[in-house]
Amino acid sequence: MSRLRVGRPTMLRSAFLWIHVLCGSLWVAVSLSFVLAAGASTGEERAGFAARVAPRLNRLNLAAIALLPLTGIANFFYVARARHFSLPTAFVEVLSAKLLLLCGMAAALTIAWGAAESLGSGAQRGERRLLCL
Repeated sequence: MSRLRVGRPTMLRSAFLWIHVLCGSLWVAVSLSFVLAAGASTGEERAGFAARVAPRLNRLNLAAIALLPLTGIANFFYVARARHFSLPTAFVEVLSAKLLLLCGMAAALTIAWGAAESLGSGAQRGERRLLCL
């Protein structure tokens, strides 16, 4: 029984770490795939593609950016507790850089969300024009 209790925090810590890594990887993969697809298409294709796909990709990135700080806080708690809350300077510097990166990700998502909404409204206006013809 005590063996199970010892293993649970380690398993939970590993789960938080892997979820954190997967969320960061999801953000990079979604953003990169969107940029590559937009770069490989023509102007008209790009607008249609972005209007259809950008909202879905933004929702995926929203899930990733919501889970990243939660899992990061959990990982921070495990590391800080293991070191008796005495963290090296390098760790604090890396953590600060990660917080800046998270702020940049939030800003990029905000911009992408606004761009997707404007593309969506532009696509709807184009559909209305086609219906009127």
